[in-house]
Amino acid sequence: MRSTCKKWNVLTKDQRFAKKRGKEFLMIMNHRVYLIGVNLHDNIDLSIKCKGKLISRDKTGEELYVSRVFHCNGLLLCVSGKTSHDTRLVVCNPYLGKPKWVKPKNNYGILDKFALGYDKLCGSYKILRIYDFDNKLEIYELSSNSWMIPSDTFGRDKECMQHGVSSKGNTYWCARDKESQYCNLFCFDFTRERFGPRLPLPFNGTYVSLSTVKEEQLTVLLQPSDKSEIEIWVTNKIEPDEVSWSIFLKVEMNKFAVVFDKDKGKGFKTIYNIAYVIGEN
Repeated sequence: MRSTCKKWNVLTKDQRFAKKRGKEFLMIMNHRVYLIGVNLHDNIDLSIKCKGKLISRDKTGEELYVSRVFHCNGLLLCVSGKTSHDTRLVVCNPYLGKPKWVKPKNNYGILDKFALGYDKLCGSYKILRIYDFDNKLEIYELSSNSWMIPSDTFGRDKECMQHGVSSKGNTYWCARDKESQYCNLFCFDFTRERFGPRLPLPFNGTYVSLSTVKEEQLTVLLQPSDKSEIEIWVTNKIEPDEVSWSIFLKVEMNKFAVVFDKDKGKGFKTIYNIAYVIGEN
């Protein structure tokens, strides 16, 4: 793996850049990982700019096809591959540019879920794998290069709604009960190597998005399917077995029309995604 380390270092200045540089975040575009800078404080020149690219190459020299990326305390866990046959995991420190390829005990599935965290007692980084077909768990410890099966399980009655986010070395997911369709928050504690209890969300909505503030607080965004309003809640306290929330922002979103060019042809594919970037005045 090769990265634009000098430029990345100048931009981020500190290995724990997520804590220091709240105006910059990671984004996958065209299956490549970029560092994106956002300026929300200039009323004249509001901007979103690409500030750096993580250039990752495999053993053949080809750039990696990155489908997912996870960040924890300065390290990146990238999921590469287009199918189950070529899905791979690689851990990268953007400042050193050295890859750590993670070989599986069993072949990775393209729908398997992954998380990156660390043991607070010894500082060892670990990867959690949740098998797609039965929610079975495996843990990989980077210091020993070994996989193990924890005693805990995730349960087949739950399904993760999105990728997990890291906070204080642990990973949190919004997950839906398959029978009741009710949403809860779940935490995997990498120190104890187990899931905590179901934690309440401040609402039960159709579109829920989870993110972190400097890896110290969780934020959750709700957009009801029958309203043009969004709500953003922030945690007052967050632990593997306890959470409390407070409302941060409620905004009425203006409706708008999107026009598509039918002359683009059959090969033209429309993808509908929205990114909400929240700043402080």
